[in-house]
Amino acid sequence: MGSNRKHEDTTKAKRVLEGAILHILQITPRYYPSIGGVEELVKRISEMLVVNKFDVTVCTVDLNPALPKVQKIDEVLVKRFNPVVGDPLYFPEPSFFSAIRQEDAEIIHVHNAHTLLPFAVALFKRKKQKFVLHTHYHRFAQSLFRNCLFKLYKYGLKRVVFPRVDVVIANSLYEKRILCEDFHLNGRVLLISEGVDVEECRQVKRNPVEPRRILYVGALRRYKNVDRIIEGFARLVKNGEGDFRLVIVGEGPERPFLVNLSYKLGVNRLVEWKSKLTRQQLLDEYAKASVFVHLSPLESFSRVVYEALLIGVPTVVLNFGATEHLVMGGFAKGVKALNAKEIADVMLEASQKSCTKIESSVFLLNWREYSNKLVELYNSLV
Repeated sequence: MGSNRKHEDTTKAKRVLEGAILHILQITPRYYPSIGGVEELVKRISEMLVVNKFDVTVCTVDLNPALPKVQKIDEVLVKRFNPVVGDPLYFPEPSFFSAIRQEDAEIIHVHNAHTLLPFAVALFKRKKQKFVLHTHYHRFAQSLFRNCLFKLYKYGLKRVVFPRVDVVIANSLYEKRILCEDFHLNGRVLLISEGVDVEECRQVKRNPVEPRRILYVGALRRYKNVDRIIEGFARLVKNGEGDFRLVIVGEGPERPFLVNLSYKLGVNRLVEWKSKLTRQQLLDEYAKASVFVHLSPLESFSRVVYEALLIGVPTVVLNFGATEHLVMGGFAKGVKALNAKEIADVMLEASQKSCTKIESSVFLLNWREYSNKLVELYNSLV
């Protein structure tokens, strides 16, 4: 016990001499090169912390033969473990538990309360380590069956995880509200709106092209409701209201089903499928679009929606959940029901109207502001 503490103190002293402030252990289901909202956020956080002289390790549960178990990516040390249970629960192999106990991190920052990783950390972290939970909470699971199980899981979060957490981070006012409602966390939830490339997006000049392009950006997973977007698009085309194209940017397990759906609905020639775009190519897609559409109900914050609004693209979202305030504030057009007629009607309405670029100060932080808030939080904990 004494030798372990002496080793830990020596390691910390070495980090101080090397200019590192604190050792932060980021724990996430997946990490770059995996793509997604949480993955992008953790990558940004980790790289910003390194720039601020923090010592950062990322532990992730997405090991596959194409990826090394340990590697440095942009000065971030990444350690990958096999999942015993994969997506969506991401329960790690036994070596994960011993690994996090051996890390000399002062703070463990865990992402995604919809996986089993918060339980793993709550039960196996060392007592003196501070526990930050970034929930990315959206209240419901991805299917009716999973939602029934999730009710039991939420009981475990309330009884096992949250009592051991030092700080809970919410990405949006919506997420903060539902966390307080579901888990009675009043006073324990810190709102830090996710970072967005505010300046970069506001400098993009819109250049909508003909035929009018309806754009979706995101993962191709069932809960994203891309099938409903395709059905609405097919209805729009059938109504003969003009010449349109649907551009779908993303990848995921639903792609074969979605491609087949576009054939069944007779719009396959009007749908463009794109993935692995560079940042500039993605910004060009935003600039050319007449409408941006995103109808996922399982979000705590949607960065792509805010990117579209910052660029000035007329945007269609759900008028409930994390995007409700955008509809109420007049920043986006809202869809009440996920039926083809309503989606088609709202997309057409959005395509016929111009859109004023959203003021960044209304809801958003740029990445520098986000980084400063996170650094301030970490320093306050120790």
